[in-house]
Amino acid sequence: MGLQSNGLSLEIVGREISGRPVPGKPRRPLGPYLLGLPALLLSCLLLVPIGVTVVAAFRRPDGSFGLANFAVMGDPAALHAVGNSLAWIAVALALVVVGFLLALVSYRLPGLSTFLQPALVIPFAVSVLVSGVTFRLIFDATPERGTVTAVWTKLFGSSPVWLGPGLFWLVLVSAFGWTWLGYVVSLFRAGLEAIPDDVSRTLTAEGVTGWRRLLALELPLLRPITGVVTLTLVIAAVRVFDLVLIVVPGPMQGDADVLGLNWWRAAGTGEPAGRTAALGVVLFAIVAAVAVIGVRGLRRRRWAMPVRVVRADPAVGRSRPSKRVRRIGWTVGFAVGLFWILPAVVLVATALHSPREAGLRGWWSLDGIGLESFAAAANAGLLRALLSTVLISTIATAVLLVIAVPTAYLVAWGGLPHWLGRLVTSSFVVLAVTPVQMYAAPLRDAIGSAGLAGSRVALALVHAAAGLPFAVLLLRSAFASAPPVLVAEALQGPARQSAVLATVQRTYRPALVAVAVLEFALVWNDFIVGFLISGPGTTPLSLVLWGEARQFSAASGTVAAAAVVASVVPVVLLLSFWPTVVRGLTVGSKP
Repeated sequence: MGLQSNGLSLEIVGREISGRPVPGKPRRPLGPYLLGLPALLLSCLLLVPIGVTVVAAFRRPDGSFGLANFAVMGDPAALHAVGNSLAWIAVALALVVVGFLLALVSYRLPGLSTFLQPALVIPFAVSVLVSGVTFRLIFDATPERGTVTAVWTKLFGSSPVWLGPGLFWLVLVSAFGWTWLGYVVSLFRAGLEAIPDDVSRTLTAEGVTGWRRLLALELPLLRPITGVVTLTLVIAAVRVFDLVLIVVPGPMQGDADVLGLNWWRAAGTGEPAGRTAALGVVLFAIVAAVAVIGVRGLRRRRWAMPVRVVRADPAVGRSRPSKRVRRIGWTVGFAVGLFWILPAVVLVATALHSPREAGLRGWWSLDGIGLESFAAAANAGLLRALLSTVLISTIATAVLLVIAVPTAYLVAWGGLPHWLGRLVTSSFVVLAVTPVQMYAAPLRDAIGSAGLAGSRVALALVHAAAGLPFAVLLLRSAFASAPPVLVAEALQGPARQSAVLATVQRTYRPALVAVAVLEFALVWNDFIVGFLISGPGTTPLSLVLWGEARQFSAASGTVAAAAVVASVVPVVLLLSFWPTVVRGLTVGSKP
């Protein structure tokens, strides 16, 4: 059959249609997939050792596969460690409740956060190792040095041994809460601030106040943030490792044992590789079960809170509280802030005493004031460790950003098939919660075999690989915050992509700052990765601090000085960027 139109002559040969109709598929260019190739290569640093650990856990000594190695869980010490790990999960859940209530009070009592917020951020900026050192100083057994012991003795005549049997849990939980409460309060407070003012005013006008308002408005809207906060704290609780090492005296560490420490002791005492691998798999299973909450939260709300793309009308803003209410808020916030910052004051004051006086008297004594403890810390290798930590943290952060940004773009806008996008996201969630014990031993052996033991670059790459999943998930949420219609139009041509970038710019920048600041601070404060994987040439600050703390009673001044030096950079960094970091973690709740 011939057809002529507009000067064209077409000839069509028809035939009968046979078979079922086959739907067409959109053409997917391979170019965007290359954006994820660096992330895949970097993730192999973890994926391959994790695979080796899993295989080792299920391989019997005769080479066959089975569950024989998991008989290690019948060991009373291992069961005791599992029980303690579950107890730490209960502590984390309780801290989430306390943090939420404190955020609610600070939201309804304006002025409270003015002094309290910086006091809460400082403990979150320091490492868990530094928190442990600080609370060990505060709960020292002698009233001449320990703050709590001195006060208790003054009030009741004698004092219990706080680091003795049973009571060391009080010290551990206090240090853990001091570290994490600021994170919980800040995120819940950001979520409360993101609730539209017109919605709040409407409910108030309808008489919905008190508990009814909490149940009908605030708890449902904060559900995504509650999931993220709960997931973060529970994983931190299950991974407790260095806090027990630094706080609990050696003879009682068996009572405070957690699964991660039990794995470390089993690996150090020559236990068969299959049995230690089985302990790592059990630890991973506990953490992964908790991570299911986070996966559901990510699927439902992408990350934490919806993004406002339209500036709120100031005419419907929150009503200004009375001067009396603001004064009450400032007074209470100042008092609570002073109490919360006291451990940091104890640490700095102890560091400003000579090593001899710090070992004899408390931080409140005026004898022996000087910088001798800092000089002693410098002689213990502090300056070399400082330089090493700067290099490792900078390299890890730079590598992470270079790889995470294009990967997040690929996951959010790269046009991946739906099933592949969900698979990639779920894989990053699993990697984000995988404990170090799952890949430490095989990775350490591989680095040693390659002749890179003690290499700062190798340690920095391991840190970048460990931080990559969280960074991609956070940045993906920022990219995905653009309206779906606008993204669909952008995928039709490069000209509209600039419009999408402009739309998400206000959320992308805070997320990028949050990734950079948190990665730098986490690597700077890291102990467990350096302790389990690095060789003698890296000497990060945390390992120097750990080495000095092993003779705590005789070197408390030197340990305090090293802890102060190790904390300055992350504290300044977090205090400078904290509002932006919080907006990035909550995907920007303000326009």
